[in-house]
Amino acid sequence: MSVSSILGSNSATAGTATAAAGLSGMTGEDFMKILVAQLQYQDPMEPMTNEEMVAQMSSIRELEMNTRLSEKLSLLSDQQRFGAAASLIGKYVKGAVSDDSGTTFSMEGVVTAVRFNESGEAMLELDSGETLPLASLTEINAGTSTSTSGQQVA
Repeated sequence: MSVSSILGSNSATAGTATAAAGLSGMTGEDFMKILVAQLQYQDPMEPMTNEEMVAQMSSIRELEMNTRLSEKLSLLSDQQRFGAAASLIGKYVKGAVSDDSGTTFSMEGVVTAVRFNESGEAMLELDSGETLPLASLTEINAGTSTSTSGQQVA
């Protein structure tokens, strides 16, 4: 029996979730609904073997574990990015940024704060009042720089 016929006949929720997000959008609950529907509509003359049942249950467990692992790795990655960006507070940085017309200009200053925009990109707030994307950094110094007059700037 094909999976598409099971989805169409019994599980509108699982079918909708799967159609909207593909197989990667399936949850363990969706998979269980499909398995139950398959058991309900299987051919009584050729029922599913124990090995097939165990294989499907194993697939459900693997799907759930992969989902949890992906969530944990994403969280760990976010924490790593935040820690790396926060370590720049108090450091003198330089970067090159392009505007909408394609003109590239330099920004520099001491990092006073770090924030993340809507898309998750780290933005460094500089003492000059400008905001520099972390991805645009070209230089990082320990906290001092030499101005054009040769004096040390803290």
